[in-house]
Amino acid sequence: MQRAKTVKRKHHQTPRRPGRPAGRTSNDGVIADREALLDAAERLIRKRGPQVSLDSIAAEAGVTKPILYRGVGDRDALVEALAGRLFMRMLEGLTRLLERAAVPREILRRLVGGYLSLAAEDRNLYLYVTAGGTSDDRLRQSLVLADRAARQFADGITASGAYAATHGTDGTAATVWSYGLIGALHYVALWWLRETTAEVEGVTEHLTALLWSGLSGAQNASPSEP
Repeated sequence: MQRAKTVKRKHHQTPRRPGRPAGRTSNDGVIADREALLDAAERLIRKRGPQVSLDSIAAEAGVTKPILYRGVGDRDALVEALAGRLFMRMLEGLTRLLERAAVPREILRRLVGGYLSLAAEDRNLYLYVTAGGTSDDRLRQSLVLADRAARQFADGITASGAYAATHGTDGTAATVWSYGLIGALHYVALWWLRETTAEVEGVTEHLTALLWSGLSGAQNASPSEP
């Protein structure tokens, strides 16, 4: 019996479909990494301000705009990713500040002053993540940073013995206080970043006095009180 000849077929690489990016930078062919894209976005925002375009960010990263979309997403996705990174840095900074305070009012004062100072240190990025998304969903966009911070504050409040003695396991009051605290910090920070003549120490003391009086009264109020 004649042995059948083995036919060796050449392997042909399937061509990439038109419009499908290779995932490499336009400069040196290195695969674009998500963290590297976010680093480039932060770098450009710090340098040029919160109004930078996605085209400019892609150019800063050395990639095409489709690659930026594939690696990070649209502008809202970019804002959310940068907000997460900024929040973690601010949280770490605030945690270090609060570790050195034992008196409750001093803890609040350090929280207020630290938040303002950290927002000022990364002014352009802070403004970008709080107002840099599209106009289609401003409500969700405005809460990107607030949601993360409020959850942390609410957990800390509900863990205290004073809160449990007054409110039990109901976390509604803690959630309201947390968002109220974040709202005060955020809008005062936006005002202060615009009014550069105001001294941070004075702003910190004024806001601390307001929050302390309100929070100390709320802590002692019973759930049935208005």
